[in-house]
Amino acid sequence: MTDVRVRPQESDAKRRAKLKGLFFEMSRAAELDRLLMSAVNDFDASLLCGEHQECNGLVVVGESNSGKTREINRALLRLTQRQPVLESGRAVRYLQIALDGETTWKSLGLHVVSELGYQMTGRRTEHEIWTQVRRQLERTGTWLIHIDECQHMFETLGEKETRKVINSIKTFMKHRHWPVVIVLSGIPELLDKVNFDPQFRNLMTPFHMGAINPLSENDLDEIDTAFVGYAQVVGVDIEEVRTQDVYLRLCHAHGNLYGRVFKFMVDVFSSIPPDKDHLTLDFLAERYAERMGCMPGHNPFVRDDYEACDVDSLLAGVV
Repeated sequence: MTDVRVRPQESDAKRRAKLKGLFFEMSRAAELDRLLMSAVNDFDASLLCGEHQECNGLVVVGESNSGKTREINRALLRLTQRQPVLESGRAVRYLQIALDGETTWKSLGLHVVSELGYQMTGRRTEHEIWTQVRRQLERTGTWLIHIDECQHMFETLGEKETRKVINSIKTFMKHRHWPVVIVLSGIPELLDKVNFDPQFRNLMTPFHMGAINPLSENDLDEIDTAFVGYAQVVGVDIEEVRTQDVYLRLCHAHGNLYGRVFKFMVDVFSSIPPDKDHLTLDFLAERYAERMGCMPGHNPFVRDDYEACDVDSLLAGVV
């Protein structure tokens, strides 16, 4: 039986914020930590031996809403907590940048120097901007950069521009005085850009942020851990819906993507009325219908053959 507590009286926004702030460390976190530490230890070893060596990096890929960004955020946080100073004496300092569809190599450089506390005008040349980026990285002691949604930078680039950007990233990783560990993340197509250049490919280690495997007992156990964790925060009994069948419906309804599943859990547990002390299948179906606009015939929490439901489209009442 889930440990049910007195329902806290708080605003919807505060309750939702509390739920969104929860993080459940899954098995994939250990592998991500291992790969990140391998790149960091290699960097540290180069400093200890006093020889110039190029840095290694990671490329983390997964479908949208697979949870890449949050997993990397947490991995970097664990790194600083576990080892705030490397054995070489270098403090762990990193920078994270998220790209959008309009990011160019030049605008990325301006963004980086701004995040490092240095302002430059867009009238400066690309070369001047990225020269200043290196200087500011060294000034601030920053030696690890995570570039999220990295595919956006390559979407509109031709072969020549793609090669130029990749060569520039390699230059940062190989710089004699201030080499930088690079972590790139994005959708699986990002690997095509990494594989574009053999030298760059050899510097990067791939990690795939996989989807939920409904046939994996371990994956469903992790879903259960999160489900129980959210329920305990709001003090709701979930025993009626804490079943394998419900978890399979939940995962299928959200494309077997961790990010989408957790987002739905937050919505469900933040929306339970104050006078309700337990969660029902009907309530899961209602929340899903409201979010997707689907009729019962397309609701995985209602339909017996739930795998036949269209779960990829907003339906707005379409039968």
